[in-house]
Amino acid sequence: MLSEERRRELDRLLDGDLSDEDRVKIQASLESDPEAIDWLAERALLHAHLRRTMQRRGTETRTQTQPPVPQERPVVAWSPFHSWAAIAAALVALLGGIFLLRPPSDPTFATVTQTSAAQWEDSDLPTAVGSRLAPGTLRLATGLATIEFDSGALVTIEAPATLTLVDAMNCDLMRGTVVSDIPESAIGFRIQTPSADVVDYGTRFAVSVFEETGETLTQVMEGEVHVEYAESDKIVELTTGQRDQVLGEAADAARKDQEQRTMSESSPLRYGPEWELLRTSKDAYTGRVPSHESNTLLYVKSLRERGPTRISWLGFDLRQIEKERIEEAELLLHFAPTGFGLASFVPDAEFGVYGLVGQVPEWDESIQNGQFPEEHRITPLGSFVVPHGVQEGQFRVSTEALAKFLRDHPDSEITLKVVRETKETETGGLVHGFASRRHPFLPAPTLAIRQGAR
Repeated sequence: MLSEERRRELDRLLDGDLSDEDRVKIQASLESDPEAIDWLAERALLHAHLRRTMQRRGTETRTQTQPPVPQERPVVAWSPFHSWAAIAAALVALLGGIFLLRPPSDPTFATVTQTSAAQWEDSDLPTAVGSRLAPGTLRLATGLATIEFDSGALVTIEAPATLTLVDAMNCDLMRGTVVSDIPESAIGFRIQTPSADVVDYGTRFAVSVFEETGETLTQVMEGEVHVEYAESDKIVELTTGQRDQVLGEAADAARKDQEQRTMSESSPLRYGPEWELLRTSKDAYTGRVPSHESNTLLYVKSLRERGPTRISWLGFDLRQIEKERIEEAELLLHFAPTGFGLASFVPDAEFGVYGLVGQVPEWDESIQNGQFPEEHRITPLGSFVVPHGVQEGQFRVSTEALAKFLRDHPDSEITLKVVRETKETETGGLVHGFASRRHPFLPAPTLAIRQGAR
């Protein structure tokens, strides 16, 4: 029978209340003391039961309170025996004379597992892949980042976004989009926004907060969620394929700040004196969808089932150019977020630029409400790739094929066609967009042409 002194010693081992030297000494003594191992296992199971009970009560309290109040994690001694699988693993470790102990004071509950083209700004937490995360705020400027909570919840942040981590079952989304994949272990996972609480019941879903208005958009890819309105007792149940929009208060200051930052960060169009810069004389996109439209951005999208559905058209007037002297040409496009679709559902996206060959049918910007006048023969001029998760920045095509097309075209007015060749991987994928000639602060689509000497 274990002495009281031995039991106190083992309790201190479970609590992590030992120096490294004493811990190693006690662990070594366990190898020849099966009675102590049995007592330790029983004690650990009791601790695990108490911890589950406390967590369950904490979850029930959050569910019954509106809005939820972040709760401190129960103060329960850490144990390497939180499940029978952990017991087996710990006994195996004992045979090697090693315990894998985690300090009981560790406040972390999530891990950065993956990023794609991610750039962070003013975050309170570490952002490198593999970093453990405690309560705090993540601010993602560009790209994507995936956070795995210890509860099993998997959350992908789509920039620009601000997400505050509360605990393993709660986070606050202040702006941007998150796509969540919630297993059974994390049922009840809650995402709070300025206008709603979104509570999961085992599903895949996305939540977007539009910074300009404060509205919350929830869409369910699979399973069920409940949307609890912040300003009323209304609760909306959503299942696969359904969405809900909760209006918020308008706030234009954030948009103005973003515009100023984008203006200062956009690369200037600097070329030597031998270059001519031509901006579009007309531009539009076809495949317009009611309520998903823009007068300042040119949309480009490719569906999983049908391929390109939103296509951009660029018109340039070359009357001031001596086409036979063209030696080099570049097309420059400035991309910006559209606010539609999920970046998580579009991998690295290839865009193709084509020239309309021969006599081009007359068209104007009214095609935005319909289709291009007629099918027309095209020739490929080049392509570029927008990385996974990237929604803004300057992209260009600079090829001999483009320069030759400009030299050889019979008319002074030319038309280019821009399509996204890459399809979305799931329905609801991102709509890409680049600035039109009507954009308030980004440069219009631009042809930079270098001419040789006369």
